[in-house]
Amino acid sequence: MGLFLCWIATAVALAGGVVTIVGSFDVNVGQTRLLIRFNELYVPEYASRTGALSYFAFSYALWRLSAFLRLSRAGQVFAADTTAHLRAFGRWLLIAATAAAVLPLLAMAIHQFAFLPPGARYVPPIRMPLFNGIFVIAVATLVMTISRVIDEGRRFREELEEIV
Repeated sequence: MGLFLCWIATAVALAGGVVTIVGSFDVNVGQTRLLIRFNELYVPEYASRTGALSYFAFSYALWRLSAFLRLSRAGQVFAADTTAHLRAFGRWLLIAATAAAVLPLLAMAIHQFAFLPPGARYVPPIRMPLFNGIFVIAVATLVMTISRVIDEGRRFREELEEIV
């Protein structure tokens, strides 16, 4: 069940990234017209679209989590490959959280200082949901720590098997 939910989350994250990059669009489904609108209240639209790259990093992190779950389900909980997938999940989760916070700010800075003339520069008020990023970074760090503990347990077990 966890593996199935992980694949659904990966698909939803990829779709979220695509919708964020594409922006607003309309879809006709039979007689019904669906209006798809993406509106990020915190940063300008170009910065939101740049920050959408973090969705793809998050999707890759979820793919690594699904590989970890698949190997764990096969009974290889303490295998080196399994802990490598778990560690990679934590790393890519950290990359996604950092990209979600840094890329929109970087896009706004580049836009303000590279594309606007000196008299027209205006820095919009920036409101970032910082708690979400900090929480994800904490979870990613915890996941990487857990994978390291599992790796150490595997090494101790291998050393004990060599002694006996």
